[in-house]
Amino acid sequence: MDTSKYLRSFIEIGLTEREAKVYMTLLSGNMFTVLELQEAVNIPRTKIYEVLNKLVSRNICIEKKLGRNKLYEAVEPKIALERVVESYKKDLQRKEDLINQVSEIFTPIFQSSKSIVNPLEFIDVMNEKGQIHKRYTACVKSTKREMLTLNKGPYACDTSDRLEEQEDEEFKLLKRGGSCKDIYELKELKEVDWLLNSVKKSLMLGQQARVVKKLPIKMLVFDQEKVMFALEQPVPTANELTMIYIEHKQLAEACSILFYHLWDQGADVNEVGKDSVDKIESFSFVSN
Repeated sequence: MDTSKYLRSFIEIGLTEREAKVYMTLLSGNMFTVLELQEAVNIPRTKIYEVLNKLVSRNICIEKKLGRNKLYEAVEPKIALERVVESYKKDLQRKEDLINQVSEIFTPIFQSSKSIVNPLEFIDVMNEKGQIHKRYTACVKSTKREMLTLNKGPYACDTSDRLEEQEDEEFKLLKRGGSCKDIYELKELKEVDWLLNSVKKSLMLGQQARVVKKLPIKMLVFDQEKVMFALEQPVPTANELTMIYIEHKQLAEACSILFYHLWDQGADVNEVGKDSVDKIESFSFVSN
């Protein structure tokens, strides 16, 4: 008989390796003393008693006394192993009952905890331009109706690839029926080499743009639900741009009010001539 094969079977049914060895030895004879079992299965004397007590308690073997000696006899395999399985079923049922009891108590606590708003779930502070760029493009991709921007430096699109990606996402927003409204600072259009060309391109694609003499903050609002705006550093740092992202409807609505207040005071780029910064400068602006 391939004892190793059946040893594995007993273990899979639910016996430990030592229990399986002792039980298989018991099955091979009538009755065994502790010493005989210890020698047969090569288990330390302190452990053989522990194993036998476990087998007896699980009704897998029978303990009999003959004078001062204890003898052990195996229970018929089908009966013994069914008892093992039955004990596992009972243990499983007990655990299922415990799961139901614990769930009944702690599920309401868990659900209640989810109603507690964690501000970190909808606020993100970014000071790396690549991270800011990814967040911005993701916001534009998810925008369905309207994107509003108070557009001033510093900029996260500091490479031609990033600028092209941002312009492309804005074009896709316009193409799917959304609107893009941008307010620019006059100084920015004069001093940032690439900005005026980018504005011209965006206007051709359908962007609406106005110009003011000064913007109070760099800010973007998406569908009046999400906001990004720059945080001015109190002291000079290596990171020239820090942006905060907030997903909060009431705040976004308040930022939209600020945007349209400035929008009403601005000059339409198309009206003053988008091809000439000098013409824009000669237009009468309201200082903000």
